[in-house]
Amino acid sequence: MTQAHGDSSAISTAVTAPVQVVTAEFAENAEYPVVNWAQISANSAFSAGGYYQKPILPPDSILEDWCKFASERTEGADCFIAGTIVPLIGALLGNRVWFSLGGSHKCPNLFSLICGKPGDRKSTTIRLMLALARRCLPENAFLPANFSPESLFDEYDIACGGRSDKLWVMDDANSVLTDWQKTQNGGRNATRFLELYDCGALTEAFKRNKRNKSDPLEEARRVIDQTSTSIVFGATFNVACFQGQAVRAGMARRFLYYIAERRGRDLFETPPDDAVAMETLAARFRRCLELTGELTFDDAAKKLWLSYQQANRAAMDAADMTAEDLISRLASAPAQTIAVAMGFEAAIWAKRGGKWSTTISEEALSLAIAHVNESLEAARWLDGIAHRKTIAQDSEVIFERIIRDFANQRQGNSIYVTRSDLTRAYCHDSKRRGALKPHDLYERLIPALVREQKAILAEKSGKRELYAFRAEP
Repeated sequence: MTQAHGDSSAISTAVTAPVQVVTAEFAENAEYPVVNWAQISANSAFSAGGYYQKPILPPDSILEDWCKFASERTEGADCFIAGTIVPLIGALLGNRVWFSLGGSHKCPNLFSLICGKPGDRKSTTIRLMLALARRCLPENAFLPANFSPESLFDEYDIACGGRSDKLWVMDDANSVLTDWQKTQNGGRNATRFLELYDCGALTEAFKRNKRNKSDPLEEARRVIDQTSTSIVFGATFNVACFQGQAVRAGMARRFLYYIAERRGRDLFETPPDDAVAMETLAARFRRCLELTGELTFDDAAKKLWLSYQQANRAAMDAADMTAEDLISRLASAPAQTIAVAMGFEAAIWAKRGGKWSTTISEEALSLAIAHVNESLEAARWLDGIAHRKTIAQDSEVIFERIIRDFANQRQGNSIYVTRSDLTRAYCHDSKRRGALKPHDLYERLIPALVREQKAILAEKSGKRELYAFRAEP
C-alpha cells in the first residue's frame, strides 16, 4: 500500500524501541517507547496526499494495455482506471462463462464503485471506458440512466428488444444512490439489483403482460432464466456509503471499491482522439466475446484457493462481532475473487493468445486475491472517513476523556494506555444500544486521532497493543 494509512511507517519511525516489555497495568517506573511527536508531525502520512489505492491487474494483458492508453488521456487515479475496466470484461463474458460455486453458476459480473472527491476525474475516467464498451457491445447491452422497476424487466427480456447480459455505467451515480435511498421506486430497484448481482432468474406476473386479456389461460407471468449484470458507478465518499438505505448492508458488500483522494497525474496536454488506437484495443477486448463454458482451477490454483479460503474464514472469525460491515464484505470476497479471476484469465488470453484452456491459473487467481484484498482495505478506509465531521467530534471527545482518565499514566509528553485498558474503560457495555463498540473505537476514532498526530500505536507484541496519546507539556 502507499503511505495512506494512519499507522504508516512514516509515523512509526518516530517511536524508539522500548527498553523492556511492560505489562498491561501501568507501572510507574517502566520504560515505555519514547514518542517523538515533532517528528510525527513532520512525517505525517496524512499530509502526504491522502489515501491512494493500488491498481492490481495482470501484466501482459489487455487490461494493462488499456491502463497505459487511459493514463495518457485522463488524470483519474490508476485505481479508477482499473476499477472501470474490470467490470467491462465481466460484461463481455456475460453468463456464457461461469464457475461452479456453492451449487450454482458464478458468472464474472462485478459491481464497481469509483469513489473520490469532486473534480478528481472520476467521470472522465468512466466515460473513457464507456467509449470502449460501446465499440464492443450492442446498444441493448447498456442499461439507461433512469427506469422504473417494471421497465427494468423489459431491459432483460429478449422479446421486448432487451438482452439478458447488461452493463450499467453511471459516471455520477450520486443521484441513483440517493434515489435508492429516498424514493419508493428507487428502493424497489435497489432490491432488484441485490438479486441481479447473483445472476439469477427474473420473474414477474402482471395482467398487463397478457395480450388477450379476455383469455384466462394466457400466461401473465414472464421468466428470464438467467441474467448477468455488471455495474460501474462513480460517487463521492459520503454517498458511496449507502447511507440510510434499507438494503445498505446487502448492497454495500456487493461492490468492489476503488478509492483515491487525489488525481493520478497532471495532464496539461492530452493526445488527440485516436480512433485507430481505440479500435485496436476494442478488437482485443472483443475476443472475450468468443469465450463460452465452465471454468475450473488448475492444480496450483486449487491449492491457492483452499489456502485463501482458510485465511478468509480466519479473518471473519477474528473480526470484532460488532463489525458487521467488515464481516459481510469478507463473506462476499471469495465470490468476488472468483469473478475477478475469470476476468483476469480472459484478459490474459486475449493478449497472449494461444489455446483457451478453460482453467483459471495460479497467476490469475493470485492477482485476483490481491485485487479484492485491496478493495477490502479501501472499503475499510471509506468506513473510517464517511462521517468525517461526526468522527472528528467523537474522536476529540474520547481523546479528552483518555487524557483525563489516564492522567496518572503519563511519562514525558505522552500518556500510555493498553488496548485492553481502553476497551475496559470505554467499551465495557458495547452490547447496549448506542454504546461505544470496539470496532468504532479502533477502526474510526483512534485512526482519526492518529491522522491528527494525537495518538500512535507505540508498541505491538502479539495481541498486546500499547497506544501513546499526545499530552500537552
